[in-house]
Amino acid sequence: MSDPQRPGALRGPAPEALCRNGALVLGSWEGIPGKANLIDVHRPYHYPLPRFLRTTRIKEWQAVQAGDPDTFIFAVLYDAKYLSMASVDIWDRAGKRKAGFRQTFPGRRFFFPASLEKSEIGIKTGHRELSISVDMDSGSMKLRASNNLRKAPAASFDLDLTFDLREESSSAFSVCLPLGLNRAMYSTKILMPCGGSLEIDGERRTFKEEKALGILDDHKGYYPYHLHYDWVTGSGVEPSGRRIGFNLTDNQVKDQRRYNENRLWIGSAIHSLPPIRITRPYGHAAPWVIQDTEGMVDLIFHPEVPHDITMRLGLADVDYIGPFGRFEGSLRSSSGEKIDASRLYGMGEDKNLRL
Repeated sequence: MSDPQRPGALRGPAPEALCRNGALVLGSWEGIPGKANLIDVHRPYHYPLPRFLRTTRIKEWQAVQAGDPDTFIFAVLYDAKYLSMASVDIWDRAGKRKAGFRQTFPGRRFFFPASLEKSEIGIKTGHRELSISVDMDSGSMKLRASNNLRKAPAASFDLDLTFDLREESSSAFSVCLPLGLNRAMYSTKILMPCGGSLEIDGERRTFKEEKALGILDDHKGYYPYHLHYDWVTGSGVEPSGRRIGFNLTDNQVKDQRRYNENRLWIGSAIHSLPPIRITRPYGHAAPWVIQDTEGMVDLIFHPEVPHDITMRLGLADVDYIGPFGRFEGSLRSSSGEKIDASRLYGMGEDKNLRL
């Protein structure tokens, strides 16, 4: 396994493949790898497994957080091999109302490619639709979602967003981080402006690129049977038009001082951040505290609306708490610039899966 040149640092362009001759390429890079081919690793466990069994242990998803000062959107397509899920939640911050749907499927429903170059993944079942399509050649990503069953207890909606993936407009980083033995997690995260429209119960609003932005997370990992991580993300646009975003995770990665995906976007620049801890002194509905030990991360997350999932499926359990909310405090870049987090909005997760 190749190593990063220094703890936590981004180190040049992403490799053509994350597995070479059966060995993982560990590290953190600017840009997007050619292939996130974790399936090709030799002996991810102490005993040999055929390819089809290795496939069953890789959890994969694509998730998008997007919005503007009035609206927050979270959409995810999730494949745990034994269980799949399509989910979209729309939080009208101004009107304090929520729309969306969640649908689970037994077995494998989605097939995520090893490359992000060109893909379209989603569902269309009767009155519901959710799809994420990426086209690097044209420099765009599209998020489509709708729920048009008028008699449903939830609000009907139609969402159509286009994200600017061109190199001059977006900022991407990718990681391949160790989970143990020859197992790893991969993620590419991209901050980019977006525009489009949303209609909820006949009320239409538009998203303009000057104020709206989103983050794509393309994710694969040989996570253990009991997966757990704490995570927060937020983004916003400053009055000057500069886009700000962050990603902070405390997960099951080994040696998080050396290997982590904690990053701060300031305009087109991406800054590495140290390991963090998330504490909830008064429970999940009360403020969360997010801090590091080097004075670069000092945040409080204020949950505004719950976004929870609980499933009991015998040998499989899901305990997921993922509220949306606002932030206060500050983030400091490696160059010393201090970012006021009060303009940023996003979500947090306390994720526990037994799959």
